[in-house]
Amino acid sequence: MIGVALSPVILQLAFSGTRLDHTAVGDVGQAYGAASAMVAVAALAAVTASMILQWQQVRAMRLQLLDETTDELVKLAMVNANYRQCWGARVSPDHVSEDLFYYCQRLVKLWTDSWEQQKIDEPLARAYLRSFFDSEVPRMFWERTGDWHRPGPARDHRDQFRVIVNEEYLRALHAGPPSRPFEQFSSLNAETDRTTGA
Repeated sequence: MIGVALSPVILQLAFSGTRLDHTAVGDVGQAYGAASAMVAVAALAAVTASMILQWQQVRAMRLQLLDETTDELVKLAMVNANYRQCWGARVSPDHVSEDLFYYCQRLVKLWTDSWEQQKIDEPLARAYLRSFFDSEVPRMFWERTGDWHRPGPARDHRDQFRVIVNEEYLRALHAGPPSRPFEQFSSLNAETDRTTGA
């Protein structure tokens, strides 16, 4: 760009004291015109790349905001059981406290986010899930909320974790009953009753 701006001065110095060859000057001008066009194309490409990057950042921020809003709603439902009826039908069987399913959902989300941020790799993720599904409550949770019955290919890196969860869930089912059956704790129900004022 500096060369294009200073080209008249450079040409005058180059041909000072001699008769100016307009043909040569025209050739040089055409060369600089091509260079100028290349600079313009490069600038346009840079602007386009910048706009794409900004769009991706805005999209990521919107997804993060949506994720945080969902988290807040789930937390509110965990703290006050009255709000759970606004979500529709019970998420757990009648004999199982919904608190347990909400907690399972939080665990899966934690591991999914950790996977997406590449804080855990596949062997560690599978180790977490293998232990997770060795308990009856997580199996009941994923049976009701997972998409293991309609498997599909992973669309992106985050979706790969869903595939891994389904694989570990089915592997656990084929391995036999969980080592930890469902346990009914009266303190959990008492805490829910106390929170809701029942």
